[in-house]
Amino acid sequence: MTLILLSISEANAGSALQDKFKTRVETAMRETDMTKKQTAVTALFYREGLDETTSGFTDRAIAMLVKTHRHNVNFVSLPDNKSFLHVLDGYEYRPNLKPLGYVVLTSPDDEPGNETKLPYGLNPDTKNYAFPSTIRKLVNANAQPDKQLQMMAIGIAHPPLTFKGWCDIALSNGTTKRITLDDQGIGNQTRIMRGQKINSCKLTSTSNNGALVLKLMEDDAEIFDTRIEPPETTITYDSP
Repeated sequence: MTLILLSISEANAGSALQDKFKTRVETAMRETDMTKKQTAVTALFYREGLDETTSGFTDRAIAMLVKTHRHNVNFVSLPDNKSFLHVLDGYEYRPNLKPLGYVVLTSPDDEPGNETKLPYGLNPDTKNYAFPSTIRKLVNANAQPDKQLQMMAIGIAHPPLTFKGWCDIALSNGTTKRITLDDQGIGNQTRIMRGQKINSCKLTSTSNNGALVLKLMEDDAEIFDTRIEPPETTITYDSP
């Protein structure tokens, strides 16, 4: 019974904080005086831990919100296993507040599906919700500049060929990130991201006909281009 009561209490507290934050966001977004809107939107962000570069990220996010006409506010949950860590050129980038969900801004003037979505978290100073800013930490001072990595999986068949697979990407913090590949119902997919290199890939056709192509690029260099047809079903790549 005690655990149930605690859960209800926490849920009520979260709901009250959401209501309060929703009012603040809607008030800021509906402001017609642009100077006042700039001030109100800026106050929605938590800026602890920013440096010159990451301050610029937050300033651009604020400028984008000030310009938007969207002012209807809703809250949605985070996807399962959502990661907010980004690695680039030896730096790790992450929010300065633990994301609890998303604030979604919409407008009745927009087509369905058009929206602005921002994570929100709990400000430790005010104990109210706020939009986090992005902070960064240098974890590899000797990292080489990241490359633009492209992974292109192409099915050549009618109806569209089906396939599934993955590529493992070496990041500049010494970790590996797995990128999934699938046919998306249209028989092809291109994934683009920045990283140190493409370590390995495996792509498997789940169709009984048609050709399957895997093409890999690092910046402007094509490092792999292989095509298979039945009875072959799988393409593999391992970095030299």
